[in-house]
Amino acid sequence: MNAHVVPCADLAEYRERADAWTEGLPFPVLSGPSLDRYRSLFPEGELPRVETAPRAGTVISVGGDAGAAGRLLAAATGRTHRVVEPAGLARALAPLAGELVAVVGLAEDITASGDWPGAHGPVVGVVTARDLTALTCLVYRSLTAGAASEDRVFVATHPMLEDADLADTNEFEDILGLGRRRPKLLVLKALGKECCAALPDGILCGRSDPIDAPPPPADPSYRHMPCMYGAGCHRADLDEDRRLPAAELHATVVFTHSCSSIAVGTNAYPHHVALGLGLLEGTAVAVVGALGVHIVQRGAQGDLEDALAEDLPLGRAVERLNERARPINGWLNRFGLLGDPGLVLGLPGGRAADAVAGAAEPAGTAVRRDEEAVRDLAHLSNVVLPRLERLCWLEPGVDALAVEGFRIRVREAAEDLQAPDLASRVAGIETDLATFQHATAAAIAHDIYVNGWNYGGPSLDGLREVSQRPTTCPNCARDRAALITMRHVVHAGLTVRTLQCRRCGDLWWTSEESDEPAFVLEGALDTDAVSGRVTGLSRTLRNDSEHVLRGGIGFAFAMRRFLGLPPEISAPISVLPGEKEEFTAEIDLVGHQPRPDVHTGVFIAIVNGAYIASSSMMRLAPAGSSDPVRPPETNFR
Repeated sequence: MNAHVVPCADLAEYRERADAWTEGLPFPVLSGPSLDRYRSLFPEGELPRVETAPRAGTVISVGGDAGAAGRLLAAATGRTHRVVEPAGLARALAPLAGELVAVVGLAEDITASGDWPGAHGPVVGVVTARDLTALTCLVYRSLTAGAASEDRVFVATHPMLEDADLADTNEFEDILGLGRRRPKLLVLKALGKECCAALPDGILCGRSDPIDAPPPPADPSYRHMPCMYGAGCHRADLDEDRRLPAAELHATVVFTHSCSSIAVGTNAYPHHVALGLGLLEGTAVAVVGALGVHIVQRGAQGDLEDALAEDLPLGRAVERLNERARPINGWLNRFGLLGDPGLVLGLPGGRAADAVAGAAEPAGTAVRRDEEAVRDLAHLSNVVLPRLERLCWLEPGVDALAVEGFRIRVREAAEDLQAPDLASRVAGIETDLATFQHATAAAIAHDIYVNGWNYGGPSLDGLREVSQRPTTCPNCARDRAALITMRHVVHAGLTVRTLQCRRCGDLWWTSEESDEPAFVLEGALDTDAVSGRVTGLSRTLRNDSEHVLRGGIGFAFAMRRFLGLPPEISAPISVLPGEKEEFTAEIDLVGHQPRPDVHTGVFIAIVNGAYIASSSMMRLAPAGSSDPVRPPETNFR
């Protein structure tokens, strides 16, 4: 007899020893294939002593047969224990919302409860198996989790998945090699369902018995695989040596990304073929896996590794996975835990620690999604590009093909939000968009200088006034202005706003869609100048939005190329949220000799897809005249 473990021949002996067990006595386990597989990890024959460190939470056993196993788990870890019937499990879990709860029971009893236990509020781990011999061994393994485990992560990924090149392997042959080694964390990113996880050249099978063995009777309402009818594996393209029973795979914790790898309580297939249960008949102490249809998130692996490195209990680690996945794919990225949620496994380092230290990332490194880059990409897709697409209606000179090219680049970047270069790709799009908008502003300014200013171009005929709000003119300070909103009769999304004064005329125009523009050009409408001097005309771009403004700004005298005024001027511009940036157009009235007059000019800015225009009146006096009397300085937007 092993000094630390006492194998029991039957359930009666197991119950008797479980009831009498206290720390220091040999730990009772039912003999069976699961115990034999675990024993194979200890070639010298001495099974490890159970660890009795306290664990957080509560233990609830489901059904009388599992009560002894649940009582042992609770007694060894200092937790309270209670036994409920399957029909009462949901009621027992309801008051424990947010708490760690180890639900111990046979898979058929968990299924009889009607749902996945984690749906009832607590942070649940289901300690379960297909039969009592496997269940008692799982409890024992969870109390000796640190034994015979290599402190490493092994990642196997189907080659068609986007991060396959980061994995330790894409080949089934290397999975077979895990029958001889036991990594602390095995990550399986494969195609599959409740019964299997598959690579192109092999399959990990939930069955623990030979494929041609007669299966136990199953409810005909379940989905049945060909093997349940004696017709062999559904992967008819594979020989039998390409099928590995999950129970023969060694790992301490298995993290599966294949669909429905956790299906206890919600299983559509018989438990006899369940992948998660097959893994728990091997040497695994826990399986973290997908509930239902699953979209792989590469960042989830890094989240789990870091949680283990932080010594979070398994239940809290899986809780973190779900919290971080919920805003991304929600229902299609739910994780469940088979195993004790109070178990602290530990994992040296963690990938986040490697990144901080600047270490080279090993094969299999999980890529975290850059949420800031995703938000920036969403802003480009949902705000900036639609504005630019509308700008093509307002300004026929805008390169519509170039705008479509940016749409294609944004769409391509969004195809892989886990890409390690996502942030740099988004930054590249933003930089190129800023350059494009500067070039567009420069082209509009040149056209204003040569042909005049006509905000809206050919779209003006399609714009209809939808609102008119009286307001005070910021230039003359009289109540004789109106804020006018116009919308296009064909393009319902094309809105233009302008501030008009019965005295001062145009003050500003904008294609920004908000009622109160979030970025505006501010400055005096009327500016005095004298021939033979250099005069500065200025506007300040104020950014009241939550995003960095990027683009171009320019100034041009309207249709003054042939009147001797200096040509247009433009520059790139960038303004941080909540800040301002001034742009000054230096007007050379020394090298250029226009006649004294009131010369109309326009400041235009193309930033974050919006087209802003601000009128300017340069009151030019002849050289040698005294400086005109200036009115009080006014600003407008």
